[in-house]
Amino acid sequence: MVVSMTAKSVLFITFISASMLSITDATVIVGVNYGQLANNLPLPQKVVQLIQTTTIGRVKIYDSNPVIIEAFANTGYEFVVGVKNEEIPSLQDAATALSWVRQNVAAYMPATKIIIISVGNEILTTDGNNQLYTQLVPAMKNIHAALVQLSIDDQVKVSTPHSLTILSSSYPPSLGTFKPELASSIIQPMLQFLDQTGSAFMINTYPYFAYKNNPHDISLAYALFLPNAGITDSKTGLHYDNLFDAQIDAVYSAISKLGFNSMRMIVSESGWPSAGDASEPGASITNAMIYNKNLINHVTTRGTPLRPQQGIETYIFALFNENQKPGATTERNFGLFRPDGSTVYDVGLMKSTPTLQPPPPPSPIPYSSPPLAITPPPPAITPPPPPITQSPPASMPPPPSSPPPPISISTPPPPVNPTPPPPPSPGTRLWCVARPGADPSALLAALNFACGAGGADCGAIQEGGACFLPNTPTAHASYAFNSYYQKHGRNYWNCNFNGNALVSVTDPSTASCVYPSQ
Repeated sequence: MVVSMTAKSVLFITFISASMLSITDATVIVGVNYGQLANNLPLPQKVVQLIQTTTIGRVKIYDSNPVIIEAFANTGYEFVVGVKNEEIPSLQDAATALSWVRQNVAAYMPATKIIIISVGNEILTTDGNNQLYTQLVPAMKNIHAALVQLSIDDQVKVSTPHSLTILSSSYPPSLGTFKPELASSIIQPMLQFLDQTGSAFMINTYPYFAYKNNPHDISLAYALFLPNAGITDSKTGLHYDNLFDAQIDAVYSAISKLGFNSMRMIVSESGWPSAGDASEPGASITNAMIYNKNLINHVTTRGTPLRPQQGIETYIFALFNENQKPGATTERNFGLFRPDGSTVYDVGLMKSTPTLQPPPPPSPIPYSSPPLAITPPPPAITPPPPPITQSPPASMPPPPSSPPPPISISTPPPPVNPTPPPPPSPGTRLWCVARPGADPSALLAALNFACGAGGADCGAIQEGGACFLPNTPTAHASYAFNSYYQKHGRNYWNCNFNGNALVSVTDPSTASCVYPSQ
């Protein structure tokens, strides 16, 4: 364990573009968490070097580790420090709170640009200590009073992150409601404090856990921001094409029911694991990359259906994989980076080659579950809302199980005056396969088209089928593309898929998986 890494941390990324001008807050912040539960993490100075090769713009830690805070002094990064859960009881005393702020915040300003103090983490759902519940808001107020006394309250705000399990109802989003035992006694006074001090409500939301806990009813496409039928809130008429928006709007609805209709929200954690156990469906490098890429694009270009003009500051979990984190395999595989600074997968953060030495190319990590559903499901059955008492975060009910509409994939008719490739020699057998290096998200979209509207025979790549393994987007897309190609005339334009496929004279079949060819 690197002694300087005594607390889980969160890093933020700033994106500004012309496409965001319709959002009220045109500077939308997206972040990534960086943790402590590993014995191979780099020193804070090395972390700063890594971040400087990315578009990350803010840093958040879960405690007030002085080595980490000092490492970011005079770097220009805005910083978020944390009060540990076990420190909250002592902060019931105003003098102790003032001492804490002096020692852990004011002492480092202005060299380190501290902007938020996060008091605890998921206190109202994970600690189980009712006494600590009642101590949370007083601690937040004492911290703020100390900021006022030190004349830095305009620069530093106070908040606390919550789990979605503070909701008693979340479906449809318009019926989002806080648990009765929390609403009036704790959350309403907290919202009043946040409103009066100009701070934001912090929520940790993980569509992954909702999908993991109910993969039969919640479609993977709905959780990954991919094209799908979505759901419509019968009360508001608003349509939701992704689970993230539905979860956030359920929280907005719950906040509004307590009288705070303009409360700003920060998504303090969200992410997707790149590896998992056999019992953890959907955990794969491809799905993690798709989720985080789409999450960044989503929150930097639009709001939610309920608040389309309001951008949401969002933090991706996590910066690093953590090899000593207990629990299921997924818990150790949320990182965007390995501890040596190499990327687990690319979500477009890098602006240059990392300064930390990357390792040799890693062996492929197989899926723990198949990618997107390939054959259409049975006729739609509207499921009842899943119970909100799940842990991790409360799952949002799924969209109907009807197949998504066809995805527009380029499979054009013969062009005018075409220039076809040279014809093969008589008797040459041809196959259509995924182009090497094709973007996995593009392959998944094309795969859904081929197996859906395209009419390809995709039974062999379903789990248990002869061609299910290797369970990768490239292998599954190759089989689906070839089936489509063989069924639709074996013309060169039938092997296009927006440039993600090519015709091959090499048989991709294996002993157990046979690719048809005429």
